[in-house]
Amino acid sequence: MKVTGGARYAAETRFPATAHAALVGSTIPNGRVVRLDVAAAERAPGVLLVLTHENRGPLGEMPTSADWTGMTPERRPPLEDARIHRYGQYVAMVVADTPEQARYAASLVQVAYERAPFAVAMEQALETADVPRQVFGEELQVQRGASLAGALAAAEVRLDVTYATPNEHPCALEPHASVASWDGDTLTVYNATQWVRGDRAVLAAALGLPQEKVRVLAPFVGGMFGSKVATGWHTVLAALAALRLKRPVRAVLTRAQVLTNVGHRTETVQRFELGATRGGTLLALRHHTRVHTAADERLDGEGFLEPTSCTSRLLYACPSYEATYDCVRLNVMAPGWMRAPGEAPCMWALESAMDELALVLRMDPVELRRRNHTDIDPHRGAPFSSKHLLACYERGAERFGWAQRTPEPGSMRDGDALVGWGMATATHPAWLMGATARVRLERRGTGVRAVVSTAGVDVGTGMYTMMALVAAEGLGLPLAQVTAELGDTRLAPCPPAGGSNLTASTAPAILDACAALRREILALAAATPSGLSGAADQAGELPCAEGSLPRRPPLAIHIDYAELLARIGRDSLEAEGKTAPRSLHDDRFTFQSFGAHFVEVRVHPDIGRIRVSRVVSVFDVGRVLNAKATRSQLIGGIVFGIGQALLEELAYDGAHGQPINADLAGYLVPVHADVPDIDVSWLDEPDLVFNAIGCRGAGEIGITGVAAAIANAVHHATGVRVRGLPITPEKLLWAPADRQPAPGASRPQGAG
Repeated sequence: MKVTGGARYAAETRFPATAHAALVGSTIPNGRVVRLDVAAAERAPGVLLVLTHENRGPLGEMPTSADWTGMTPERRPPLEDARIHRYGQYVAMVVADTPEQARYAASLVQVAYERAPFAVAMEQALETADVPRQVFGEELQVQRGASLAGALAAAEVRLDVTYATPNEHPCALEPHASVASWDGDTLTVYNATQWVRGDRAVLAAALGLPQEKVRVLAPFVGGMFGSKVATGWHTVLAALAALRLKRPVRAVLTRAQVLTNVGHRTETVQRFELGATRGGTLLALRHHTRVHTAADERLDGEGFLEPTSCTSRLLYACPSYEATYDCVRLNVMAPGWMRAPGEAPCMWALESAMDELALVLRMDPVELRRRNHTDIDPHRGAPFSSKHLLACYERGAERFGWAQRTPEPGSMRDGDALVGWGMATATHPAWLMGATARVRLERRGTGVRAVVSTAGVDVGTGMYTMMALVAAEGLGLPLAQVTAELGDTRLAPCPPAGGSNLTASTAPAILDACAALRREILALAAATPSGLSGAADQAGELPCAEGSLPRRPPLAIHIDYAELLARIGRDSLEAEGKTAPRSLHDDRFTFQSFGAHFVEVRVHPDIGRIRVSRVVSVFDVGRVLNAKATRSQLIGGIVFGIGQALLEELAYDGAHGQPINADLAGYLVPVHADVPDIDVSWLDEPDLVFNAIGCRGAGEIGITGVAAAIANAVHHATGVRVRGLPITPEKLLWAPADRQPAPGASRPQGAG
């Protein structure tokens, strides 16, 4: 459907007499509105409504992200009052008959401001630093084992290094869009979202409605990467405007508004202190992280913070560990979820530090990781439910040809190009948030069709195909006779499409529903005159194939589903299956996926141009249900990592407080020319402790570790260690002539 244009996205929804909204953003980063003149906008052709803080009216208290019933992008509701906390904050919404009329009228809104001091970079706001304790139940300040200071002092080799990441943005291809329509007291919203039930909860609370009076649909979503889990303010305002006007309202963000008003991945500064023996055994690891949040966000565990240390605490065996964390406040949009939140920035820094330690020890980077491998989660002391990371190292190194690597930086060339080989570990937690799935078997003429449904959203990950494959297997039907339904709050409850959890949450539920349906079919068959005597006794072992019950002793006959439904006078049968939510660990196990990246880069020494020329990655993600979709997801994550390493940075103007590259001409993401051949494989080892089907998510693990593998390869090629992303030509060209770390960066200690 997507290739042929048959898939309809939120912005393409058409209702009769749909009006169109345009949003007006603040042009200052901090202060207050002292005068708001909308008269010219209201007189403009086609204008129907201008919403501001002066006429918005009350909104109900909306759910926060911490309770997992719904999520808003920031604590402060839209058009709440005259205060301004960031550039681009909505100050008005203009609604008109056409998009062009709305945009023109929005340009006529006149706003006068009283300015106040602001900060858009962490170094400008160090005095606001605070120490949060938790994010979503996970501790951020952690101490494990003996005195870390003592362990570092006693270590034969020590490393003290600091790494930085810039603001990064999910920047999905489909911009955020909503179409809201009322029918009496019932609201229907077509939304670009990854969580229809979360949207329903937020909209119902904001507008004072029972949830059953709100329907949200998202049959197709053009990417999200975390940015569409929160219900956008444009969605709430579109619903409010549609109520006022008694006609549908469509609101679509511009690309600049997406990059300004949708949560980004926060800037991070991470300091790693490592202590080890000369044989490479880690003795101590200290991880300090500094991030930012918005000026008026809370640090009470409800708002989003980038949970970097949740990964460093469990990846390697280390008897003494400490994590500290602080957060400063900036006049920017509240940071939000972005693919592999916490893991992506942590693995860039941690795996770069491990490479630096290997260099100090004159040890192969793979061997260093092998020596510190653990099958026990060192943070909790519990085993991983399934871990095959050593096999990922072995297979990846073999496929890449790692044994041919010469260890000295700058020792490999191809013509004029400097060639570098680097590697890094990949990891991501295994999420299972719990879901309900329904499977309905329908008689259609002389045949049958199965419909499998849940309220989850296919954001481009292949959920429709996965659900159909699992239901076809569970019922013994050809794939062509199975239809999947998604993205509708009227369907069975399902969590957000986030945390790479949907397959792990829904696939076992679908199989449970199919098993329940088979049991009902067999019981009905046994009770049918001239039916299948003994069928009910074999419900747990009798397979169904080709849409029928097979001839198998003690069954006397062969009967297909359609014939059975006809005999009992039913047009359909339906069953439901469920999975219970589980955290990232239980009393016995920690649930985690792993992998390994091997990367080749080619660097032009005269101009500093970096090209990733080859990637080999091997993953341990449990059982793979859909090989094509899994391969695409893993490759997509790796491409994301190439962008993180070499291109992506959302930069703010320190003088005016606004993003200076809030479009796809300035915010660079990888294109085809940036992406080499990518060799992706997986071990396909089911994790039957995690769930009954043995699968874990694969959507996010691909990005983790890629930036570090590229940085390590760049160092191997050039001898220059870049510790701040993105790695750009000027950072290579401006490096000191002796190719030592840049001034101000910490240097390895204890070598020799």
